[in-house]
Amino acid sequence: MRRLLWVMAWIAVAVWSLFAWGAYGLLDFFGGVAARNADIVTGHPESVEWLSWAFAVLRSLGLGAVVFVWGLVSLLILAVPAVLSLLLGRSHPQPRSYDWRGPVTGSPGPGANPTILPPSQHPVRRIEGR
Repeated sequence: MRRLLWVMAWIAVAVWSLFAWGAYGLLDFFGGVAARNADIVTGHPESVEWLSWAFAVLRSLGLGAVVFVWGLVSLLILAVPAVLSLLLGRSHPQPRSYDWRGPVTGSPGPGANPTILPPSQHPVRRIEGR
C-alpha cells in the first residue's frame, strides 16, 4: 500500500512538473515578446525603455514565482504519502534476523544492553567427525 502511495505521488509530481514547465515556457516566451516589442505601445524613447525594463522585471518575477510554486506544490504532493506512511505504520511484520545459530526469535527489550564477548570467550560449536 505504501509503495503504491509513493508511486502515485511521484507520478503526480511528474504531471505537475510538466504543467509547470509549460507555464514557465509560455511566460518566458510572452514576457520576452512583450519586453522586445515595448515600442508598439508608445513612440516616446524613454517610455519604451521604461516599459521594456518593466516587462523584463515582470517576466523575471513571474518565472521565479513559477519555480517557487512548482517546488511548494511538489513538496505538498510528496508530503501526503509521507504523512500517510507515518499514520499507517508498518503494514507487515519486521523481517526475522539471523545469527550464526539460525533465526533469532526474539529481540532484546528497549532497555537491554547486550554483552559483547571478547573472541576468546565466544561459544564454539563442535563439528562431529573431526
